Amino acid sequence: MTKKPSKTLAKWRKVNALARVRYRHKVLIIRRILPFTLPILIELIGVVFMGIVSTILVSRISKDATAAVGITESITFIVLSLLTAVALGGSVMIAQAFSRRDRTKSLRGATHTMHLALAISIITSLIMSMFAHPLLTIVAYGAEPAVIVLAERFLRIVLLSYPALAITLAASGILRAVGNSRSPATINIVMNLVNISFSYPLIYGIDALAWPGLNMQGAALGLMISRWLGAIMIVFSLARNPSLRMPINAFIQPFSLLITREILAIGIPASIESLMFNIGKLITQVMVAGMGTVAMAGNVITFSALLFINIPGNALATAATILIGQRLGQNRSQTAQIEMQLLFWLASIALIVLALVCLPFASAIAHLYTDDQAVINVVVNLIFLNALMMPIWAASFVLPSAFKGGKDVKYSMWVAILSMWGGRIVLGYLFGIHWQMGIYGIWLGMFADWWIRGLLFLYRMVTQRWLHVFYSHRDR
Repeated sequence: MTKKPSKTLAKWRKVNALARVRYRHKVLIIRRILPFTLPILIELIGVVFMGIVSTILVSRISKDATAAVGITESITFIVLSLLTAVALGGSVMIAQAFSRRDRTKSLRGATHTMHLALAISIITSLIMSMFAHPLLTIVAYGAEPAVIVLAERFLRIVLLSYPALAITLAASGILRAVGNSRSPATINIVMNLVNISFSYPLIYGIDALAWPGLNMQGAALGLMISRWLGAIMIVFSLARNPSLRMPINAFIQPFSLLITREILAIGIPASIESLMFNIGKLITQVMVAGMGTVAMAGNVITFSALLFINIPGNALATAATILIGQRLGQNRSQTAQIEMQLLFWLASIALIVLALVCLPFASAIAHLYTDDQAVINVVVNLIFLNALMMPIWAASFVLPSAFKGGKDVKYSMWVAILSMWGGRIVLGYLFGIHWQMGIYGIWLGMFADWWIRGLLFLYRMVTQRWLHVFYSHRDR
């Protein structure tokens, strides 16, 4: 007689426990993850949309112009990886300190982050200005001379905007670290609207004034103007931010080796990871460059179009670093683990659904960029291949961003090096060049990179090894 009630009671407890878990997950998603991520999502939609429009404007000039912009962006991504890594190191340190209500350390971390980012941007701008032509010749090995000439003209103007880019990236990381994801979103959208507004007349000219425009140089000038405007806006936003005010005089602080080390302890491994990733992309760019202008244009256009599909994943990845860092700063490690899992599943579902929705419109998307049927065919096929691989994307890119919130950066660095050189480059070369599969072989190598990364990061999340790293840093 007593067994039936006990079984019923056990079953009821199990159902009740499951209901509590679901309710807790729902609360975390609705009250914490979505409110913080939504401004980042809106920001990325604006940024990507304007980026796509910008690429369309350039692609309408010529295939050579499209290829030249792709080459220049490959170089810019290397600088971007360094600046993003510094901003990441600063934002993790600030998020954890701010969650502990250590305002002094948060403010000093913010100023050091800005100083480091500015120093890197100025040094890289000077070096690239001195060696622009030989650098482009190496990166675009096998490309037509006309493409390299166009790329050099574009790069020399864009270099002037690197310090502004550094200010914007560092300040955005600081604002997000203290819970303000709206201001960076608003400023980035304004920047991109300004970019398009200036780029169109600068590229194509003004008929009323009988001015023919500057073609590619116009696109570079529009980008430079928008970046400097954004930098000015975000500095004012820092000065007025209620959570952590940073007036101009706050930037004049004594140098602290301890704070710099803490930022670079995250920033250096993250920058190596990002550098290896972008150098690998450069090497594959060299491989693609040797396959002709159609392959190069198709590659650039597809990456531009796929930025839209990847928006939810990139937004959640950006949010993950700060959200996990804040939870660990509050000494709530198990909540951090739960939030990481929720971020992973939200990103996976959103990416798969969006990729499938976009498949029927692949040809229409390609036509927005070009009327060249050969290029359109390449773009359509690559979008289809990408959709097949979307299930592993979140594990490859959202999880390592979350690990960084717990200062687990070295593991991500070594995995990135292994997967990039063992997967993307070696297999990309074998499939694309040795076995003559062309641009599709290069992309198969990239997908192999995703799978290696994704499986290793999933194992890291499930075993909670990333938390052991956080505890080891905290107990020092």
